[in-house]
Amino acid sequence: MKNVIIMGATGATGSLLMQQLLNDINIAQIYVVHYRTTPFKQNEKVTEIVIDLAELPHLNIDADIDCAYCCLGTTRKKAGSLAAFRQVDKDYIVNFGKWIANHSTAQLHVISAVGANAKSPSSYLQTKGETELLLRQLPLAALFLYQPTLLHGKRDEFRLMEALAYYPLSVLSLLPLPLLKQQKPIAIEQLANAMYQLSQQVTSGHHIISSLEIQQY
Repeated sequence: MKNVIIMGATGATGSLLMQQLLNDINIAQIYVVHYRTTPFKQNEKVTEIVIDLAELPHLNIDADIDCAYCCLGTTRKKAGSLAAFRQVDKDYIVNFGKWIANHSTAQLHVISAVGANAKSPSSYLQTKGETELLLRQLPLAALFLYQPTLLHGKRDEFRLMEALAYYPLSVLSLLPLPLLKQQKPIAIEQLANAMYQLSQQVTSGHHIISSLEIQQY
């Protein structure tokens, strides 16, 4: 029986991943870390920890954690500013990784993005790249970085740019070029499936899960 922890459980990917974790008979306890109460609170397998995410270094869990998932993410528009976006998509995620490294031997699974690069002119991809670099520096038992391209599926908010990009990318990905095939939009269910399935492996080291690999789930 395993204990797992997840941050970002109410998002599009996190909520689908949660359903798989709840249905997994080999998981004894799911620690849901969130800044407010969640719909999962009443489930007997769930221990909900409501915390200001800026206080993650002070998170207190006595149980041994076997696997950790981070599905946290926002957009610059939703966050309100570039600084607020970077706080969520870098600071909170790295602090979560630090807590995992310092308090457990759990493998950590984190959603990043295709094209993540600390030197990118795109503030989004730059932030993702910086986050990846900082996570790689931590003494984690195993680190899985998922780099999906455009995600599509049911969300609790409408994202105009994603909607506009979906069809052009879908068409371009049909061309017989590896670089374009990697740009094929990823169903949110595929990403959640990949995170769940790969977390069943006993492994170590750093792993980049490309968009092409995610497409297989």
